[in-house]
Amino acid sequence: MMNRSKLTTIAGKVSVALALIIGVSAFAQVPRSNHVYIVAEENHSYEHLVGSIYMPYLNSLLAKGGTATQFYANEHGSLENYLIVTSGQYLTHNNDTLATFNVDNIERHLLTNGKTFKSYAQTLPYAGYTGLYSGAYMKRHAPLPYYTDMANSSLLMHHVSTTEMAKDIANNTLPNFAFITPDGDHDMHNCPNGLNACLQTADNWLKANLAPLLATAPFQPGGDGVLIIWADEADLSTDNRCSATVLTGCGGHILVAMVGPQIKAGFKSTTTYHHPSVLRTMLEALGTTANFPSAANTAPDMREFFVGNTGPTASTGVVTVSSPTSSTVTGPSVSLAASAAASNPITFMRIYVDSVSVASASTSKIAATVSMSKATHSVVFQAWDSKGTVYKTIKSITVQ
Repeated sequence: MMNRSKLTTIAGKVSVALALIIGVSAFAQVPRSNHVYIVAEENHSYEHLVGSIYMPYLNSLLAKGGTATQFYANEHGSLENYLIVTSGQYLTHNNDTLATFNVDNIERHLLTNGKTFKSYAQTLPYAGYTGLYSGAYMKRHAPLPYYTDMANSSLLMHHVSTTEMAKDIANNTLPNFAFITPDGDHDMHNCPNGLNACLQTADNWLKANLAPLLATAPFQPGGDGVLIIWADEADLSTDNRCSATVLTGCGGHILVAMVGPQIKAGFKSTTTYHHPSVLRTMLEALGTTANFPSAANTAPDMREFFVGNTGPTASTGVVTVSSPTSSTVTGPSVSLAASAAASNPITFMRIYVDSVSVASASTSKIAATVSMSKATHSVVFQAWDSKGTVYKTIKSITVQ
């Protein structure tokens, strides 16, 4: 696992650089909002979700909003990441802890800013429940009750089921902020019937629960609603990426996206982010202007997602496939090769066959001989430059 103090130092340097670049514009900021909501998903890498035919509703939201194409979890472990995205710091590796934490966190800032908040958790047996499990509910996926601000006060009764969210939507009584947690059967955590069925189940839950939320007034034109779709970590054991070029030491490449009237439609960010940037962005939207919790204080915010703000200048590049030259080849051994060029130096390349990585190279050229079954396969030749920008060429190859 990457040294956390090192990550914090790096984040601080990036934050200072961004401040120098962006600070000249009075409009370059996260706009204020009274309606910020985050919904959590579990344990699957970016490549499994984005463009998946099993998640049509999720991908329809990505088309309407902005997607962070280079977002990486700080580490593996559910509770670890849920606490980082709400407090900016690592607090425990014990996912079965019943401890509460008296540290700076999102709740403390919301209370200071006079904002209301709730924790909506599917399958929660009753309001204020503090147990670790109930059916498919897992406390470690609902971070707000872990902080003393909620746990040691009447605010604990704001930890409620998602059925209460439906009522709050119907009664126009939504809080200013909410952390929305599907249970383990609906957030891609429990997948007894395989990945595709798991993705479809999660997508159906998102549609049933987010469509009514996005139909409320704050999410209509002129409204201030911000919905963040956030995954805690990538594929367990196999995806430990920290960035496009650092392949070990963190929690992998994950999906984070934003939807709302103030979010650029169809925007794709190529900036490398980690969880503290989500925390900082949420708090800036909800009124905090300084002294953000822990690593969020130096993390870059995600202002480039909002209308009126500009992100880094886009670089240009191309991936050229040199093998195979035909869309039909004789198997099972298939030669795959490509090269990439861009305005920034190419530092890494990877080949995926049917969404599975089969080869990688820390250069601008890649070649591999891969065993492929008789079928039509989707082959992605992907490259990253020194700024983390992604370039790809997708080729459909039929093996005879």
